[in-house]
Amino acid sequence: MTRRRVVVGWVAATILACICVNPYVRGDGNGYYAWLVSPVIDGDLDFANQFARADPLFQTLIFNPDGTVRPEALTATGRVGNQWSVGPAVLWAPWFLVAHAGVVVARELGAVVPADGYSWPYLWMVSIGTVVYGMLALWWSAELATRLGYARGAVIAAAGVGLASSLPVYQVILPFHVHALAAVSVTAFVVYRHLGAPLTTATQWGIWGLIAGVMVQVYQLNGVMLLVAVWTWIAWLRRSGLGPAVGGGAAFAAGGLLACLPQMIGKAIVYGSPLTTGYQDQFFWTDPRLWDTAFSTNHGWVLWTPVVALALAGLMSACRRDATLRPWAAAAVVFYVVVASYQNWHGQSSFGNRFLLSLTVLLVIGLAALAQRALEAGTGRRRVLMATLAGLALWNGGFIFQWGTNIIPNRGPVNFREVAANQVRVVPRRIIEFGSRYFADRRGAQGDVEGRDQEERRDYRVVR
Repeated sequence: MTRRRVVVGWVAATILACICVNPYVRGDGNGYYAWLVSPVIDGDLDFANQFARADPLFQTLIFNPDGTVRPEALTATGRVGNQWSVGPAVLWAPWFLVAHAGVVVARELGAVVPADGYSWPYLWMVSIGTVVYGMLALWWSAELATRLGYARGAVIAAAGVGLASSLPVYQVILPFHVHALAAVSVTAFVVYRHLGAPLTTATQWGIWGLIAGVMVQVYQLNGVMLLVAVWTWIAWLRRSGLGPAVGGGAAFAAGGLLACLPQMIGKAIVYGSPLTTGYQDQFFWTDPRLWDTAFSTNHGWVLWTPVVALALAGLMSACRRDATLRPWAAAAVVFYVVVASYQNWHGQSSFGNRFLLSLTVLLVIGLAALAQRALEAGTGRRRVLMATLAGLALWNGGFIFQWGTNIIPNRGPVNFREVAANQVRVVPRRIIEFGSRYFADRRGAQGDVEGRDQEERRDYRVVR
Protein backbone atom coordinates (compact mmCIF):
# COMPACT_ATOMS: atom_id res chain seq x y z
CA MET A 1 0.00 0.00 0.00
CA THR A 2 1.48 3.32 -1.05
CA ARG A 3 2.00 6.20 1.31
CA ARG A 4 -0.46 8.33 -0.66
CA ARG A 5 -3.22 5.75 -0.34
CA VAL A 6 -2.60 5.48 3.39
CA VAL A 7 -2.87 9.26 3.83
CA VAL A 8 -6.05 9.41 1.74
CA GLY A 9 -7.56 6.56 3.73
CA TRP A 10 -6.64 8.18 7.04
CA VAL A 11 -8.16 11.52 5.98
CA ALA A 12 -11.32 9.80 4.73
CA ALA A 13 -11.70 7.86 7.98
CA THR A 14 -11.20 11.04 9.99
CA ILE A 15 -13.83 12.91 7.99
CA LEU A 16 -16.30 10.03 8.35
CA ALA A 17 -15.74 9.91 12.12
CA CYS A 18 -16.25 13.69 12.33
CA ILE A 19 -19.55 13.35 10.48
CA CYS A 20 -20.70 10.62 12.87
CA VAL A 21 -19.45 12.21 16.10
CA ASN A 22 -21.92 12.77 18.93
CA PRO A 23 -21.36 16.36 20.21
CA TYR A 24 -22.87 15.70 23.61
CA VAL A 25 -21.29 16.29 27.02
CA ARG A 26 -22.08 13.33 29.25
CA GLY A 27 -20.96 11.98 32.61
CA ASP A 28 -17.30 12.57 33.43
CA GLY A 29 -17.07 14.74 30.33
CA ASN A 30 -18.89 17.49 32.22
CA GLY A 31 -16.01 17.70 34.68
CA TYR A 32 -13.27 17.72 32.05
CA TYR A 33 -15.07 20.25 29.86
CA ALA A 34 -15.88 22.62 32.74
CA TRP A 35 -12.17 23.33 33.21
CA LEU A 36 -12.26 24.93 29.75
CA VAL A 37 -15.64 26.65 29.68
CA SER A 38 -15.50 28.27 33.11
CA PRO A 39 -12.22 30.23 32.75
CA VAL A 40 -12.74 31.19 29.10
CA ILE A 41 -16.43 32.13 29.22
CA ASP A 42 -16.90 33.16 32.86
CA GLY A 43 -13.35 34.16 33.77
CA ASP A 44 -13.45 32.06 36.95
CA LEU A 45 -13.30 28.51 38.28
CA ASP A 46 -16.80 28.41 39.73
CA PHE A 47 -18.30 25.30 38.15
CA ALA A 48 -21.84 25.49 39.56
CA ASN A 49 -23.32 27.04 36.41
CA GLN A 50 -21.46 24.59 34.16
CA PHE A 51 -22.62 21.58 36.17
CA ALA A 52 -26.18 22.91 36.13
CA ARG A 53 -26.11 22.24 32.38
CA ALA A 54 -24.88 18.68 32.79
CA ASP A 55 -26.88 15.54 32.02
CA PRO A 56 -29.38 14.58 34.75
CA LEU A 57 -27.31 11.73 36.21
CA PHE A 58 -24.28 13.96 36.63
CA GLN A 59 -26.36 16.70 38.24
CA THR A 60 -27.39 14.35 41.04
CA LEU A 61 -23.73 14.22 42.11
CA ILE A 62 -23.61 17.99 42.60
CA PHE A 63 -27.10 19.26 43.42
CA ASN A 64 -29.90 18.48 45.85
CA PRO A 65 -33.40 17.99 44.41
CA ASP A 66 -34.17 21.65 45.22
CA GLY A 67 -31.21 22.84 43.11
CA THR A 68 -28.87 23.75 45.96
CA VAL A 69 -25.31 22.42 45.93
CA ARG A 70 -24.78 19.28 47.97
CA PRO A 71 -22.45 19.97 50.95
CA GLU A 72 -20.15 17.09 49.98
CA ALA A 73 -19.66 18.68 46.55
CA LEU A 74 -18.01 21.76 48.10
CA THR A 75 -14.27 21.98 48.78
CA ALA A 76 -12.40 23.56 51.67
CA THR A 77 -12.26 26.80 49.67
CA GLY A 78 -16.05 26.88 49.37
CA ARG A 79 -16.03 26.10 45.65
CA VAL A 80 -17.77 23.30 43.82
CA GLY A 81 -15.19 20.56 43.46
CA ASN A 82 -13.97 19.22 40.14
CA GLN A 83 -11.94 16.04 40.56
CA TRP A 84 -11.38 15.55 36.85
CA SER A 85 -8.04 16.49 35.32
CA VAL A 86 -7.26 19.78 33.58
CA GLY A 87 -5.22 18.30 30.73
CA PRO A 88 -8.14 17.59 28.38
CA ALA A 89 -9.11 21.27 28.56
CA VAL A 90 -5.57 22.16 27.48
CA LEU A 91 -5.75 19.87 24.43
CA TRP A 92 -9.25 21.04 23.56
CA ALA A 93 -8.41 24.73 23.98
CA PRO A 94 -7.34 25.43 20.35
CA TRP A 95 -10.56 23.90 19.01
CA PHE A 96 -12.68 25.70 21.58
CA LEU A 97 -11.05 29.07 20.94
CA VAL A 98 -11.59 28.74 17.19
CA ALA A 99 -15.27 28.08 17.87
CA HIS A 100 -15.43 30.99 20.31
CA ALA A 101 -13.89 33.37 17.80
CA GLY A 102 -16.37 32.22 15.18
CA VAL A 103 -19.29 32.72 17.54
CA VAL A 104 -18.13 36.22 18.47
CA VAL A 105 -17.85 37.19 14.81
CA ALA A 106 -21.22 35.62 14.02
CA ARG A 107 -22.87 37.55 16.84
CA GLU A 108 -21.37 40.80 15.57
CA LEU A 109 -22.96 40.03 12.21
CA GLY A 110 -26.35 39.52 13.84
CA ALA A 111 -26.50 35.73 14.25
CA VAL A 112 -28.24 34.39 17.35
CA VAL A 113 -25.63 31.96 18.69
CA PRO A 114 -25.01 31.86 22.45
CA ALA A 115 -21.37 32.52 23.39
CA ASP A 116 -21.72 30.24 26.39
CA GLY A 117 -19.45 27.32 25.54
CA TYR A 118 -22.38 24.97 25.04
CA SER A 119 -23.93 26.09 21.76
CA TRP A 120 -23.38 23.88 18.74
CA PRO A 121 -20.16 25.50 17.36
CA TYR A 122 -18.30 24.81 20.60
CA LEU A 123 -19.55 21.26 21.04
CA TRP A 124 -18.91 20.31 17.43
CA MET A 125 -15.41 21.80 17.29
CA VAL A 126 -14.28 20.17 20.52
CA SER A 127 -15.80 16.84 19.47
CA ILE A 128 -13.98 17.03 16.16
CA GLY A 129 -10.81 17.78 18.09
CA THR A 130 -11.23 14.53 20.03
CA VAL A 131 -11.74 12.61 16.79
CA VAL A 132 -8.56 14.08 15.32
CA TYR A 133 -6.54 13.31 18.45
CA GLY A 134 -7.73 9.70 18.40
CA MET A 135 -6.78 9.39 14.74
CA LEU A 136 -3.37 10.89 15.51
CA ALA A 137 -2.84 8.22 18.15
CA LEU A 138 -3.43 5.56 15.49
CA TRP A 139 -1.30 7.35 12.87
CA TRP A 140 1.67 7.88 15.18
CA SER A 141 1.38 4.30 16.45
CA ALA A 142 1.50 2.99 12.89
CA GLU A 143 4.52 5.19 12.15
CA LEU A 144 6.32 3.75 15.17
CA ALA A 145 5.38 0.20 14.20
CA THR A 146 6.80 0.87 10.75
CA ARG A 147 10.06 2.15 12.21
CA LEU A 148 10.28 -0.94 14.41
CA GLY A 149 10.22 -3.15 11.32
CA TYR A 150 6.52 -3.92 10.89
CA ALA A 151 5.80 -1.76 7.86
CA ARG A 152 3.54 -4.30 6.14
CA GLY A 153 1.42 -4.84 9.24
CA ALA A 154 1.34 -1.30 10.62
CA VAL A 155 -1.63 0.12 8.71
CA ILE A 156 -3.63 -3.08 9.16
CA ALA A 157 -2.92 -2.96 12.90
CA ALA A 158 -3.95 0.69 13.22
CA ALA A 159 -7.20 -0.07 11.40
CA GLY A 160 -7.78 -3.17 13.50
CA VAL A 161 -7.31 -1.36 16.80
CA GLY A 162 -9.21 1.67 15.52
CA LEU A 163 -12.27 -0.41 14.59
CA ALA A 164 -12.24 -3.35 17.00
CA SER A 165 -11.26 -1.77 20.33
CA SER A 166 -13.02 0.64 22.70
CA LEU A 167 -11.46 3.63 20.96
CA PRO A 168 -14.42 4.40 18.63
CA VAL A 169 -16.69 4.82 21.66
CA TYR A 170 -14.48 7.47 23.25
CA GLN A 171 -13.68 9.17 19.96
CA VAL A 172 -17.14 9.32 18.44
CA ILE A 173 -19.88 8.45 20.94
CA LEU A 174 -18.42 10.04 24.08
CA PRO A 175 -15.91 12.60 22.75
CA PHE A 176 -15.91 14.64 25.96
CA HIS A 177 -14.47 11.76 27.95
CA VAL A 178 -10.73 11.63 28.44
CA HIS A 179 -9.72 8.29 26.98
CA ALA A 180 -8.99 9.16 23.34
CA LEU A 181 -6.86 12.03 24.66
CA ALA A 182 -5.16 9.69 27.11
CA ALA A 183 -4.31 7.42 24.19
CA VAL A 184 -2.77 10.16 22.07
CA SER A 185 -0.76 11.62 24.96
CA VAL A 186 0.80 8.26 25.84
CA THR A 187 1.43 7.64 22.15
CA ALA A 188 3.27 10.96 21.86
CA PHE A 189 5.37 10.04 24.91
CA VAL A 190 6.33 6.66 23.46
CA VAL A 191 6.87 7.92 19.92
CA TYR A 192 9.17 10.77 20.96
CA ARG A 193 11.35 8.28 22.81
CA HIS A 194 11.70 6.08 19.70
CA LEU A 195 11.30 8.41 16.72
CA GLY A 196 12.50 11.71 18.16
CA ALA A 197 15.90 12.85 19.34
CA PRO A 198 18.23 10.27 20.94
CA LEU A 199 17.97 11.85 24.43
CA THR A 200 21.60 12.82 24.78
CA THR A 201 21.13 16.51 25.68
CA ALA A 202 19.29 18.40 28.38
CA THR A 203 17.10 20.06 25.71
CA GLN A 204 15.94 16.70 24.40
CA TRP A 205 15.19 15.51 27.92
CA GLY A 206 13.31 18.74 28.59
CA ILE A 207 11.09 18.24 25.53
CA TRP A 208 10.37 14.66 26.59
CA GLY A 209 9.53 16.02 30.04
CA LEU A 210 7.04 18.49 28.52
CA ILE A 211 5.33 15.64 26.70
CA ALA A 212 5.34 13.60 29.91
CA GLY A 213 3.75 16.48 31.82
CA VAL A 214 0.97 16.77 29.26
CA MET A 215 0.47 13.00 29.38
CA VAL A 216 0.07 12.98 33.17
CA GLN A 217 -2.01 16.16 33.25
CA VAL A 218 -4.42 14.69 30.70
CA TYR A 219 -4.94 11.50 32.69
CA GLN A 220 -3.21 11.02 36.00
CA LEU A 221 -3.14 7.23 35.68
CA ASN A 222 -0.81 7.73 32.72
CA GLY A 223 1.85 8.60 35.28
CA VAL A 224 2.59 4.87 35.49
CA MET A 225 4.31 5.20 32.10
CA LEU A 226 6.93 7.44 33.73
CA LEU A 227 8.53 4.21 34.93
CA VAL A 228 10.07 3.99 31.46
CA ALA A 229 11.53 7.48 31.87
CA VAL A 230 13.15 6.37 35.14
CA TRP A 231 14.52 3.23 33.47
CA THR A 232 15.83 5.28 30.53
CA TRP A 233 17.46 7.82 32.85
CA ILE A 234 19.21 5.09 34.87
CA ALA A 235 20.53 3.52 31.66
CA TRP A 236 21.82 6.92 30.52
CA LEU A 237 23.42 7.52 33.92
CA ARG A 238 25.42 4.33 33.51
CA ARG A 239 26.54 5.32 30.02
CA SER A 240 27.22 9.04 30.40
CA GLY A 241 28.07 9.54 34.05
CA LEU A 242 26.55 11.62 36.83
CA GLY A 243 26.92 15.14 35.41
CA PRO A 244 25.04 14.77 32.11
CA ALA A 245 22.44 12.51 33.71
CA VAL A 246 21.66 15.02 36.46
CA GLY A 247 21.29 17.76 33.87
CA GLY A 248 18.99 15.64 31.73
CA GLY A 249 16.92 14.53 34.70
CA ALA A 250 16.54 18.10 35.92
CA ALA A 251 15.47 19.24 32.44
CA PHE A 252 12.93 16.40 32.25
CA ALA A 253 11.49 17.33 35.65
CA ALA A 254 11.38 21.02 34.75
CA GLY A 255 9.59 20.28 31.48
CA GLY A 256 7.07 18.08 33.25
CA LEU A 257 6.45 20.67 35.95
CA LEU A 258 5.94 23.40 33.36
CA ALA A 259 3.41 21.31 31.46
CA CYS A 260 1.53 20.52 34.67
CA LEU A 261 1.13 24.15 35.74
CA PRO A 262 -2.49 24.48 34.51
CA GLN A 263 -3.46 21.44 36.57
CA MET A 264 -1.59 22.61 39.65
CA ILE A 265 -2.90 26.18 39.50
CA GLY A 266 -6.47 25.04 38.87
CA LYS A 267 -6.43 22.52 41.71
CA ALA A 268 -4.83 25.05 44.08
CA ILE A 269 -7.64 27.53 43.40
CA VAL A 270 -10.42 24.96 43.74
CA TYR A 271 -9.05 22.77 46.53
CA GLY A 272 -6.47 24.98 48.22
CA SER A 273 -3.55 22.74 47.27
CA PRO A 274 -1.87 22.12 43.89
CA LEU A 275 -1.37 18.45 44.78
CA THR A 276 -4.99 17.68 45.65
CA THR A 277 -6.89 16.05 42.80
CA GLY A 278 -10.25 15.75 44.53
CA TYR A 279 -10.53 12.02 43.89
CA GLN A 280 -11.54 9.94 46.90
CA ASP A 281 -11.56 6.55 45.20
CA GLN A 282 -9.82 3.58 46.76
CA PHE A 283 -7.22 1.11 45.52
CA PHE A 284 -7.09 -2.43 46.89
CA TRP A 285 -3.43 -3.25 46.32
CA THR A 286 -3.58 -6.63 48.06
CA ASP A 287 -6.67 -7.75 46.16
CA PRO A 288 -6.37 -6.79 42.48
CA ARG A 289 -9.01 -8.18 40.13
CA LEU A 290 -6.45 -9.47 37.66
CA TRP A 291 -8.62 -12.09 35.97
CA ASP A 292 -11.84 -10.09 36.04
CA THR A 293 -10.28 -6.98 34.52
CA ALA A 294 -9.47 -9.01 31.41
CA PHE A 295 -12.17 -11.67 31.21
CA SER A 296 -15.20 -10.66 33.25
CA THR A 297 -18.53 -10.21 31.50
CA ASN A 298 -18.52 -6.94 33.47
CA HIS A 299 -16.49 -4.99 30.89
CA GLY A 300 -13.51 -7.34 30.77
CA TRP A 301 -10.81 -5.89 28.50
CA VAL A 302 -10.13 -9.02 26.45
CA LEU A 303 -13.63 -10.49 26.54
CA TRP A 304 -15.33 -7.29 25.36
CA THR A 305 -12.66 -6.37 22.79
CA PRO A 306 -10.93 -9.62 21.76
CA VAL A 307 -8.63 -7.81 19.33
CA VAL A 308 -6.66 -7.09 22.50
CA ALA A 309 -5.75 -10.78 22.79
CA LEU A 310 -4.23 -10.76 19.31
CA ALA A 311 -2.38 -7.53 20.01
CA LEU A 312 -0.95 -8.78 23.30
CA ALA A 313 0.23 -12.01 21.68
CA GLY A 314 1.97 -9.97 18.99
CA LEU A 315 3.47 -7.62 21.58
CA MET A 316 5.03 -10.54 23.43
CA SER A 317 6.60 -11.69 20.18
CA ALA A 318 7.80 -8.16 19.40
CA CYS A 319 9.39 -7.87 22.86
CA ARG A 320 11.38 -11.04 22.29
CA ARG A 321 12.68 -9.57 19.03
CA ASP A 322 13.28 -5.99 20.20
CA ALA A 323 14.60 -5.28 23.69
CA THR A 324 13.65 -1.58 23.49
CA LEU A 325 9.98 -2.54 23.81
CA ARG A 326 10.42 -4.48 27.04
CA PRO A 327 10.36 -1.47 29.41
CA TRP A 328 7.11 -0.32 27.80
CA ALA A 329 5.60 -3.77 28.16
CA ALA A 330 6.68 -3.87 31.80
CA ALA A 331 5.10 -0.46 32.43
CA ALA A 332 1.92 -1.71 30.73
CA VAL A 333 1.81 -4.66 33.13
CA VAL A 334 2.08 -2.26 36.08
CA PHE A 335 -0.61 -0.07 34.50
CA TYR A 336 -2.87 -3.11 34.23
CA VAL A 337 -2.29 -4.08 37.86
CA VAL A 338 -3.13 -0.54 39.00
CA VAL A 339 -6.40 -0.64 37.05
CA ALA A 340 -7.19 -4.09 38.47
CA SER A 341 -6.60 -2.75 41.99
CA TYR A 342 -8.96 0.18 41.51
CA GLN A 343 -12.30 0.04 43.29
CA ASN A 344 -14.11 0.53 39.97
CA TRP A 345 -11.84 -1.64 37.82
CA HIS A 346 -14.83 -2.30 35.54
CA GLY A 347 -15.38 1.41 34.89
CA GLN A 348 -19.10 1.20 35.80
CA SER A 349 -20.62 2.63 32.58
CA SER A 350 -17.80 1.62 30.27
CA PHE A 351 -17.44 -0.10 26.93
CA GLY A 352 -14.82 -2.71 27.61
CA ASN A 353 -12.15 -1.37 29.91
CA ARG A 354 -11.85 2.29 29.00
CA PHE A 355 -8.96 2.92 31.40
CA LEU A 356 -6.67 0.70 29.35
CA LEU A 357 -7.13 2.74 26.16
CA SER A 358 -4.01 4.57 27.30
CA LEU A 359 -2.08 1.54 26.03
CA THR A 360 -3.34 1.95 22.44
CA VAL A 361 0.15 2.50 21.00
CA LEU A 362 1.40 -0.81 22.40
CA LEU A 363 -1.65 -2.64 21.06
CA VAL A 364 -1.00 -1.27 17.57
CA ILE A 365 2.64 -2.33 17.75
CA GLY A 366 1.67 -5.81 18.94
CA LEU A 367 -1.01 -6.27 16.31
CA ALA A 368 1.39 -4.97 13.64
CA ALA A 369 3.95 -7.60 14.65
CA LEU A 370 1.30 -10.32 14.45
CA ALA A 371 0.00 -9.04 11.11
CA GLN A 372 3.51 -8.87 9.68
CA ARG A 373 4.11 -12.52 10.47
CA ALA A 374 0.79 -13.50 8.89
CA LEU A 375 1.49 -11.48 5.75
CA GLU A 376 4.94 -12.98 5.38
CA ALA A 377 3.54 -16.50 5.80
CA GLY A 378 1.65 -16.37 2.52
CA THR A 379 -1.78 -15.85 1.01
CA GLY A 380 -3.61 -18.28 3.28
CA ARG A 381 -2.47 -16.66 6.51
CA ARG A 382 -3.16 -13.21 5.06
CA ARG A 383 -6.74 -14.15 4.26
CA VAL A 384 -7.28 -15.62 7.72
CA LEU A 385 -5.86 -12.44 9.28
CA MET A 386 -8.01 -10.08 7.23
CA ALA A 387 -11.14 -12.16 7.76
CA THR A 388 -10.50 -12.30 11.51
CA LEU A 389 -9.96 -8.55 11.84
CA ALA A 390 -12.98 -7.79 9.64
CA GLY A 391 -15.11 -10.10 11.77
CA LEU A 392 -13.87 -8.51 14.99
CA ALA A 393 -14.57 -5.03 13.61
CA LEU A 394 -18.12 -5.98 12.60
CA TRP A 395 -18.75 -7.64 15.96
CA ASN A 396 -17.37 -4.60 17.76
CA GLY A 397 -19.54 -2.21 15.77
CA GLY A 398 -22.70 -4.14 16.61
CA PHE A 399 -21.63 -4.53 20.24
CA ILE A 400 -20.98 -0.79 20.52
CA PHE A 401 -24.42 -0.10 19.06
CA GLN A 402 -26.06 -2.41 21.61
CA TRP A 403 -24.20 -0.78 24.47
CA GLY A 404 -24.63 2.79 23.24
CA THR A 405 -28.38 2.51 22.76
CA ASN A 406 -29.09 0.51 25.95
CA ILE A 407 -30.13 -2.67 24.16
CA ILE A 408 -27.80 -4.24 26.73
CA PRO A 409 -26.95 -2.68 30.10
CA ASN A 410 -24.31 0.06 30.21
CA ARG A 411 -23.35 -1.07 33.70
CA GLY A 412 -22.63 -4.43 35.21
CA PRO A 413 -22.15 -7.82 33.52
CA VAL A 414 -23.84 -8.72 30.26
CA ASN A 415 -25.10 -12.03 28.91
CA PHE A 416 -22.97 -12.82 25.87
CA ARG A 417 -25.53 -15.28 24.50
CA GLU A 418 -27.98 -12.39 24.45
CA VAL A 419 -25.35 -10.12 22.89
CA ALA A 420 -24.68 -12.66 20.13
CA ALA A 421 -28.37 -13.16 19.46
CA ASN A 422 -28.90 -9.40 19.29
CA GLN A 423 -26.12 -9.07 16.74
CA VAL A 424 -28.21 -11.15 14.31
CA ARG A 425 -31.80 -10.44 15.29
CA VAL A 426 -31.84 -6.89 16.64
CA VAL A 427 -28.88 -4.83 15.48
CA PRO A 428 -29.47 -4.94 11.68
CA ARG A 429 -33.03 -3.64 12.09
CA ARG A 430 -32.46 -1.19 14.92
CA ILE A 431 -29.28 0.32 13.52
CA ILE A 432 -31.11 1.53 10.41
CA GLU A 433 -33.94 2.99 12.48
CA PHE A 434 -31.61 4.67 14.96
CA GLY A 435 -29.21 5.86 12.26
CA SER A 436 -31.92 7.75 10.37
CA ARG A 437 -33.11 9.30 13.63
CA TYR A 438 -29.57 10.13 14.75
CA PHE A 439 -28.59 12.06 11.62
CA ALA A 440 -31.94 13.85 11.48
CA ASP A 441 -32.20 14.70 15.19
CA ARG A 442 -29.11 13.89 17.25
CA ARG A 443 -30.37 15.75 20.30
CA GLY A 444 -33.64 13.86 20.31
CA ALA A 445 -31.96 10.50 19.75
CA GLN A 446 -29.53 11.21 22.57
CA GLY A 447 -32.42 12.26 24.80
CA ASP A 448 -34.09 8.88 24.32
CA VAL A 449 -30.85 7.11 25.22
CA GLU A 450 -30.46 9.29 28.32
CA GLY A 451 -33.98 8.42 29.48
CA ARG A 452 -33.25 4.69 29.29
CA ASP A 453 -29.90 5.23 30.97
CA GLN A 454 -31.51 6.99 33.93
CA GLU A 455 -33.87 4.06 34.41
CA GLU A 456 -30.94 1.65 34.37
CA ARG A 457 -28.90 3.74 36.80
CA ARG A 458 -31.67 3.73 39.40
CA ASP A 459 -31.43 -0.06 39.69
CA TYR A 460 -27.63 -0.32 39.47
CA ARG A 461 -25.50 -0.98 42.54
CA VAL A 462 -21.72 -0.65 42.36
CA VAL A 463 -20.03 -3.93 43.29
CA ARG A 464 -16.30 -4.41 43.30
